[in-house]
Amino acid sequence: MTLMLHAGGWSASMAELLRVPVPAATDSYMPVPYDRLIDEVKLQLPRFGLHVSREEYGLARGGNQLFGVLSCRNGRPDQDYCLAIGLRSSYDRSLSVGLVAGSRVFCCDNLAFFGDVRSMRKHTTYVLRDLPGIVYRMLAEVAQQRSRIDEEIAALKSRIVTAHEAHHLMVEAVRRGAISSAKLPKVLREWEAPRHQEFTLRTAWSLLNAFTEVQKTASPSRQMDGSLKLASLFRRELSLN
Repeated sequence: MTLMLHAGGWSASMAELLRVPVPAATDSYMPVPYDRLIDEVKLQLPRFGLHVSREEYGLARGGNQLFGVLSCRNGRPDQDYCLAIGLRSSYDRSLSVGLVAGSRVFCCDNLAFFGDVRSMRKHTTYVLRDLPGIVYRMLAEVAQQRSRIDEEIAALKSRIVTAHEAHHLMVEAVRRGAISSAKLPKVLREWEAPRHQEFTLRTAWSLLNAFTEVQKTASPSRQMDGSLKLASLFRRELSLN
């Protein structure tokens, strides 16, 4: 499973998602049932040339937070990664409905979320009525990021990283909250002695995957948020834009 959930989270089947009680609506709050959000996303993905090849879900905070990853084949089967759609929502108002685009690296089953969360929607009164339009707009923005993700990964693979740059990025990742200081020695080990041959080249792509390999043991929220912070850090420090 990609969502190796710790810190109170756990992997969940669709049947388990359905068993989580949906809270009652109020005058200002309308919960979105987990299955309804997932079904709406899966229904509309083919409109953007995307087809789900694998889906995984996790719950946290007693079932009140949902995290999911839909791995999508996007017409590039020769590549070593595919497009991943991350989704999240909640029943306790801690998370809005949101989607994020990223990549799934096949050789080590890592996730790296490059795209910012472009659209989020609070659980307000008319959210169920507006859900199809919300999901369509979110996926339209995700689709616009597909070429950007390909370009960024190509740039990461071609950017040679010196030992000094790697160490600087590790320190900055901790400083900016992308990863905890306790996990830094593990990132260093993955960088200096990668367990996957594909990452022996001293490139930004190999370094990013050293981070995401270690992040797999984090909570789903930390995985997503940490990956977004890492993407921003790599862009800025390595001048990838």
